[in-house]
Amino acid sequence: MKKKIALMLGSAMVLASSVQAGPACEYLRNYVALQPQSGDELQMQDEDGACRVQNGQWSAGFSSMLLAFDELVLRDEGLASYSERQEIPDSMDLRISGIYVLTGLLPGQDYIMRLQAKPMDFSLAYKWDSASAQLSLEQARLRSQHLREVRVQAQFGVESAVGRALGADDLEQAELKSLNLYLDNQNLIQSMVMPAVVLSMSMHEDPRPAIEKALLAARSAVQLMPDSVADRDSRDALLAFIAQLPAPHGRLSLEMNMDPSWPVVRLEPGVSVDQARKLLAGLSLQARFDTGQVPAAYVWLRDHLRYGLHLFSLGRAEASN
Repeated sequence: MKKKIALMLGSAMVLASSVQAGPACEYLRNYVALQPQSGDELQMQDEDGACRVQNGQWSAGFSSMLLAFDELVLRDEGLASYSERQEIPDSMDLRISGIYVLTGLLPGQDYIMRLQAKPMDFSLAYKWDSASAQLSLEQARLRSQHLREVRVQAQFGVESAVGRALGADDLEQAELKSLNLYLDNQNLIQSMVMPAVVLSMSMHEDPRPAIEKALLAARSAVQLMPDSVADRDSRDALLAFIAQLPAPHGRLSLEMNMDPSWPVVRLEPGVSVDQARKLLAGLSLQARFDTGQVPAAYVWLRDHLRYGLHLFSLGRAEASN
């Protein structure tokens, strides 16, 4: 009887191992160095056209910092034809919940960091159309109850990669055609953006003069915008937002369209006045800035409705295929 049970278990294990994992799980297993938070085996499973990973972590690639997460869901779409000859998948739909940062050095310190963590959620969805050389960033979104939300949508043209898979070097040749930004700020800029800005300066000098100089330049640039670029209401919204920096508390909505497109390489710091004028020549901008507090119940309901609608649209897309 015992031998029979052992044979049955062994057969079941062989059959389970012979089942091919879905494209998303294969991609994560082969190209992303995920690790379990505890134990020896990562909790990874195929489920409804996606790969679900629970209680994992990923090395940030510098120092010993680890990004731990409760759950990661990567959909199969865009990964079935992916191979190591490609640098970037043609499309991706990724959702990660319960993200927090660990040191990866001292177990006791990491335990305390877990207890004190204010977890974040992140989602990313993009599509590359090689025929039209268009890269659509459908959404990049980071949110938490503590930091609230930042959400970006954008359209890029990458003529250097027309008719083929997108490579990392091609991104340097990308041209920005449109950008939609939504920032529901509650300590996000103070907690994430400003520390990075200050760290890029000398830690032995007071950063305030440089920050004030940058804010003055931003105010001047907005005040000089003609009506063809931004109407009065949009300029007033941007000025109200800048006036609260570096610690704003409000919701900024920004819609930008560029004609001609903006080369991404020119958007780096150090743009000259002439370059800035050329970039602004074909810009159309609409902005809105609201400072009233949004009830937490509204934020909770809004986010769950968005996620439900997202799942519904994915289900309809799969059904149509």
